Amino acid sequence: MKTNKPCPECKTIMELKKTTLHFEREEFYADVEDVSAYICPKCGTKSIPGKLAESIGNTVENLFKSARDAEETVEKDLSPSFSGISFHRTHALP
Repeated sequence: MKTNKPCPECKTIMELKKTTLHFEREEFYADVEDVSAYICPKCGTKSIPGKLAESIGNTVENLFKSARDAEETVEKDLSPSFSGISFHRTHALP
């Protein structure tokens, strides 16, 4: 990953840290935790490296699609078919 990345908003040098990303689509939301991101210490702007951003985006969109599909297949009087999904790594990678 690139070092000394300037913030696109205020030009301050960003710091590589961990953050949580929040996504919302229709009536669903998803949080992706412990994401490596460049974060501006001055204005708070976040920048996710390209391939990581693409991977997270694809994963989250697939999750939202699966949730919508599940809702559509359930009888209306049983809706909602579930209230949420939580997915976590059980241990840190070495």
